[in-house]
Amino acid sequence: MTREIEHTANNITDSVYRQILEQIIAGRYRPGDRIPTENELKETFNVSRNTIRAALNRLNTLGILETRRGDGTYVCKPSMGMYINSFIPAMLINEDSFLEILEFRRAIEIAATRMAAERADENDIKALQHYLDISLSAGNNMQIYSASTIDFHVQIAKASKSQIFASMMELIKYIMTSKMVDFLQFTRNDRNSSFYHYMILECIKRQKPDEAAFMMEKHMNELVNSVTRYLNESR
Repeated sequence: MTREIEHTANNITDSVYRQILEQIIAGRYRPGDRIPTENELKETFNVSRNTIRAALNRLNTLGILETRRGDGTYVCKPSMGMYINSFIPAMLINEDSFLEILEFRRAIEIAATRMAAERADENDIKALQHYLDISLSAGNNMQIYSASTIDFHVQIAKASKSQIFASMMELIKYIMTSKMVDFLQFTRNDRNSSFYHYMILECIKRQKPDEAAFMMEKHMNELVNSVTRYLNESR
């Protein structure tokens, strides 16, 4: 039923996640079905329970699975998150698709930021501030800095109150994380992202959608240009 999983720290969770997702898309588990327990999946995939839990959490976040306390984990009705996952499989990312995904991000994040400035609540503001604070205190730890900056963007999508934007950004987060770390280490990033994040957050706090969208557009344009230079120089 399963393919052999490559047991490396970087891809083991991704492998389990993709295989469960593929089984759902193929109809092995249908909407409303309860999937096997964590212990059963652990035996099936021959991995740790923590790995299974991480893969299931990702599918829960994307609205593909729903865990009911004391009952089990069920397949949700078809959602945008499921279709997006099948449309942009994380396993296929390369340098060209990385840039294309970043350009796609630019298009949706400008709209999401505008909506976030109109709809963000107190919890959204606190979460955005939290991720900004982490990035500012990350020092030379590029993994922490990269993760917190991506989480900031995901939180903006959530603050837009659009499930489609939120699902897209959750998927993009998992696709782009490792590549963004490589990019930051290569360029020794000057932390311009933190400046833009601060300005975007201030616009969202003041409920200024036009200004927030403008700052996000400038931020994403600069990021696309920097990544383009990075890819050209690293070839």
